[in-house]
Amino acid sequence: MPRKRMPGFEELLEPLPLYSPKNWYYKSYSLFLRTAGMLSEGIRISYKHGFDSGMIMNYIYQNKPHGSFYIGKVLDRVFLNQITCKAFREIKVIQKNAIKSYLEERNGKPTFIVDLASGKADYIYDALRETNANVNVLLCDIDENALKESRAIAQKLNLLSKVSYDIGNALDPEGLKNIYPKPDLVIEVGFYGIIHDDELIRRHFFEVRDILNPEAILFNVQTYNPQIELIARVLKNQEGERCVWHLRPVDLVISWAEEAGFREPKVTIDPYGIYAVVMMRN
Repeated sequence: MPRKRMPGFEELLEPLPLYSPKNWYYKSYSLFLRTAGMLSEGIRISYKHGFDSGMIMNYIYQNKPHGSFYIGKVLDRVFLNQITCKAFREIKVIQKNAIKSYLEERNGKPTFIVDLASGKADYIYDALRETNANVNVLLCDIDENALKESRAIAQKLNLLSKVSYDIGNALDPEGLKNIYPKPDLVIEVGFYGIIHDDELIRRHFFEVRDILNPEAILFNVQTYNPQIELIARVLKNQEGERCVWHLRPVDLVISWAEEAGFREPKVTIDPYGIYAVVMMRN
């Protein structure tokens, strides 16, 4: 079955003409979500924290509908069953398995993992619970609330002895210099799609290699999404602006990583063909 044509990134950045039927459609959709849609807990979180935030990602991972009254729960189930949300949950499992496989390869050696844009990092906790590896983790994020919620989860799971937390911007080279010791594995998932500037990501790979010099890096790339225009025209990001994600071919992002010295890409695609999860070695 042929894929639906995706509007280009530059096209998504431009507002639709006022007279466009597509503009009326998305305005109506937005009005519905901002009124009746707020009965759904997931939609409420999307608008409060941003559809690109760690808060909504982890709500989607939980996959348990909540809302006001019966209709709110029905709307929330519809929200959680969207293909984008299904892909989020699939890549969580893929990422967890990639982390577990890496830890198994280490064969008991002490391992330090740094997630540079972690959110609540449920996939890491799942991996830690399913392995007896000698591992410590540093979770970094610009969202202090997400880290507080993550710490609460670690406490319930009795994992606080393995995990530490730091507020920071993954794209800040000075912040990367403060990470000690140097990590064995760097994780950056759910991150590149919200960065609009190609050169920023390309340069970031060099900074990760030169400053942190990890043994391996795990990242994902959103390559396709039939809902990309709906998300861009209707939902908001963490800054309260339109949530415009930048789709990129996975081979392009891998080529940037290879320029920086990473190699041996192992790529896993989610069942919906939206995300590619990539592990590379240094």
